[in-house]
Amino acid sequence: MLTLHLRPAVPDDLPTLVRWRAEAAEWIARVHGCTQWSRPMSWARRLALIEAGATVLAMLEPGGEPVASYTVRDVGSRRLWTDEERARPAHYLSRLVVDRRHTGLGIGGRLADWTRHGAALAGVPVVRINVAPDNPRLQAYYAARGWHRVGTVPTARAGALFEAPALDTPVPGIRPDR
Repeated sequence: MLTLHLRPAVPDDLPTLVRWRAEAAEWIARVHGCTQWSRPMSWARRLALIEAGATVLAMLEPGGEPVASYTVRDVGSRRLWTDEERARPAHYLSRLVVDRRHTGLGIGGRLADWTRHGAALAGVPVVRINVAPDNPRLQAYYAARGWHRVGTVPTARAGALFEAPALDTPVPGIRPDR
């Protein structure tokens, strides 16, 4: 089994994150014909998430080259989640991307599961994610992994809303940087 080593992202990681998103957007458009991540990313917003400690990188060896990234926050977007939903404790997973050179290894799914386990450790009952409504394969992927579709915001580019319960079971082979 592949071991993933996690560390918080730092500002110097921003160009890598921007490149990964652009590469993923190009691949998604070409292979799946959808617009997910087609809009340019806000560097300032992404930098703010890094500086807040919300963005994490995964490597295949300690201190190695990053192969994936994700962001977790405790507050959901008012544009996507109702006040009632936002009042219930949840973690919000976003910007999960795997370097195209490392796709197909199960890294993204393990990181999503790790997020769900982290929620359980924090006493948070649910993890939420929003994905592109025009990407049915991604929606099917999350549904197959135990995520339940809870709604759609038709006016949002990533308005297909999913949530999954926190996982009490640890995810093997993930080593957070301490």
